[in-house]
Amino acid sequence: MADPGPAIAHLRSHPWANSLISSTDYTPIETDSRRLKPTTGEDGYFAQTLSTKSTIPHCLTLQRRTIEPAPTETPAWLPATKAEAAAAAKPTPSANPADVIMIFDLSSPGLSGHPSTVHGGIVATLIDEAMSLAVAAHANASERDSGGNPRGRIFTAQLDVRYKKRVVTPALLVVKARVVGRVGKKFWVRAQALQEDEEGAGGH
Repeated sequence: MADPGPAIAHLRSHPWANSLISSTDYTPIETDSRRLKPTTGEDGYFAQTLSTKSTIPHCLTLQRRTIEPAPTETPAWLPATKAEAAAAAKPTPSANPADVIMIFDLSSPGLSGHPSTVHGGIVATLIDEAMSLAVAAHANASERDSGGNPRGRIFTAQLDVRYKKRVVTPALLVVKARVVGRVGKKFWVRAQALQEDEEGAGGH
């Protein structure tokens, strides 16, 4: 399931996904968490529980070809509203361009909470996963796990999620993540989960 080929072949039929896959700024990479690590049981949740016909049958990760170094400072706390953002003395960093884009096929009913609505906890999980891959894109070789996990030993210390609207199913969900600050071994990441109607016609 880590091989991006089958997911690319499936998602090419969707115009929005195809536009993201075709971007020259990004390249497909293995979604390592979709590969169970038998010796440790690591990634069982993403590789098994969330990798079935009734959950997320297809998942694709795109990484920006040129990763810009993150600012070496703690970013400003994110405002909760547009009005707060406009009044902020220091502008908050943009979520674009993303370091990592993950495309999730949510065409199955197994993730529903309310009717035709993905469970909010699952949405938070998918955001967290994309954020971990964005951090991995910035980590150097010495910070990676010796067991061959490209994400290294990355743990989430705090996750704040603001739900602006429901995530509908069946549909695609795209999560964009970008590292916006780094001090030592601590990273700050912004991410946004989008569906096609939120990016405009054609997903742009």
